[in-house]
Amino acid sequence: MKELPGDPGPTLHDIFAAMSEAEQAAFAPHLLGETSADWLSSTLRKSGHDVSATTIRTYRRALRQEGGSSEQAA
Repeated sequence: MKELPGDPGPTLHDIFAAMSEAEQAAFAPHLLGETSADWLSSTLRKSGHDVSATTIRTYRRALRQEGGSSEQAA
């Protein structure tokens, strides 16, 4: 995956762009899946990537809204 879907915003975009392809492959399922935003934020901060859980939640919410009404209910 070269880029994250939707509009990840500058923080998530920069974090993803700074990762190797292997790191991106490991990170994307967590970001796009059900992994706790708090845990993911904490883990990224330990790796030197400053991102809040709120930023992650906002990105996920925007992706669901882009997916249509059936995705919004999830």
